[in-house]
Amino acid sequence: MRRPPTLQHDSRSTDRYQSDRSVQLNALHTLAHHIRNVMSSNRMTAMPFHAGKPMVTGGTVGFMGLRSEPETAGVIRIGVLDNDPFALDAMCAMIAAMSRDFRVVWSTGSPAVAIEHCHNAHTRPDVLVLDMALGGITGADVCRRIRRRTSEVGVICVTSYSTDVYRTEAIKAGAQGLLAKEQLKTDIADAVRRTAVGKPTAAQAALGFRDAASAHELLSDTVPAKISEDMKDSLSTREKDILRLYAQRLTTDEIASRLGITKGSVFTYVHRAADKLGVTSRREVLEACARYDLL
Repeated sequence: MRRPPTLQHDSRSTDRYQSDRSVQLNALHTLAHHIRNVMSSNRMTAMPFHAGKPMVTGGTVGFMGLRSEPETAGVIRIGVLDNDPFALDAMCAMIAAMSRDFRVVWSTGSPAVAIEHCHNAHTRPDVLVLDMALGGITGADVCRRIRRRTSEVGVICVTSYSTDVYRTEAIKAGAQGLLAKEQLKTDIADAVRRTAVGKPTAAQAALGFRDAASAHELLSDTVPAKISEDMKDSLSTREKDILRLYAQRLTTDEIASRLGITKGSVFTYVHRAADKLGVTSRREVLEACARYDLL
């Protein structure tokens, strides 16, 4: 089980790990219990979760719908990101069972895949539900990267931990809300409907969350004109290795094979580098590296 990024290891790390594990399990059990209740009481009206199509998790993406399919009026297309496979399936099932208007069109455990699908008009959902603790990259990082590019995807962040830990990050990243996983059964339906039109719920707005259009306007102007010395020194060795290979015109597949990592990991390192340099695309990362001799 993962720890929230803000927790540090110390002499009490074992107790803290056990506490984190308990928090995660309690949240997942709550989700599973609610799914059973909703599915049994709502069978005649809820949209089936799998919709007759297979779901694949664990770093890849599962599709339940394509943008080219005829859409039913009022249907809300939802993507889900969580690097815990059990939590991912649980959230997908619960959200899909909430209303026949909720269609989970894809889910993934890979932040890079989620970002790519939110940037692609053919796979872009109306709402992205993402976990805040993803391992190596935070939900706020994912949200910020999406929000800099577009206001067309509403973002709901969720967490198994105290929402106080992540609220400020989520607001700054342009999300429309942050929900505790144990409260999803009461909060997620209203949040999805409001977020689908780019708005936070009244409760989330009172906490400081903005609408998607306003957040996009703020973040789209945050790319710096110059790169500071701190930013120049921020790239990790692995990020530089990958960027050098891209600069040598290797493909993503070739880079992944050469370094013994997945394509998703390659995308993640590039996205991380872009975030550190305050840019939004691989091309801009490579241009910044060339201009400032970062590699």
